[in-house]
Amino acid sequence: MSESMAAAYLTDLDKAAGAASVAEDEFRRNIVAKMREHEEARAFAFRRLNLMKGVAASVSGAKDADEANERGTAALYREIGWTGATEFQREGVQKFAPVTLAVWEATKEDAADSSLKEIERELAGFESWYAQAQNKPFMTVMEQELPELPLVEVF
Repeated sequence: MSESMAAAYLTDLDKAAGAASVAEDEFRRNIVAKMREHEEARAFAFRRLNLMKGVAASVSGAKDADEANERGTAALYREIGWTGATEFQREGVQKFAPVTLAVWEATKEDAADSSLKEIERELAGFESWYAQAQNKPFMTVMEQELPELPLVEVF
């Protein structure tokens, strides 16, 4: 093997090593991005579950649609930390009302088999409205930011 052939071979190995390094870095970035997607999907799924459990428990046994809506509104406020203090929150409650009523209908003894699909459809519609209005997913409203606590030394 001549010196120029050896240099060319080493150059090829250097290129291959560089390409492998780039491929590994890209793979790691993709893994991190996928992990974040899965973490968010899991968090949103549990938030959605907790919200809907609260709404279902609240509207169950309501005597009519008005009472169900009132109870569902209270559950929504409680679960997501809203107070109704802003116009957007009040609009949000109005947009969520079909979800509440669909849940209430599904809790009745004579509920149709399509009740669950109706809840899914109404909730998806509400979440879509919120995402368009706020430019972020609805389930982010339930994120809990941990307050930063001062470091205190005890002697």
